[in-house]
Amino acid sequence: MSDKAICKWSKSAYQTKFELLLTLVSDPKYICTKCGRAAAKKKVLCKPKAMSEPM
Repeated sequence: MSDKAICKWSKSAYQTKFELLLTLVSDPKYICTKCGRAAAKKKVLCKPKAMSEPM
């Protein structure tokens, strides 16, 4: 797995790493407060916040 947050992936990375992306975003528990992407693990987002936390 890449150490780079999915928020920082290039457009081509989304295509070449599509299967990995599917595993990272399935059953999301965190959302990036910078770009709005969601993921299951907070370490794959650049500004993660738990979806259960109040804004």
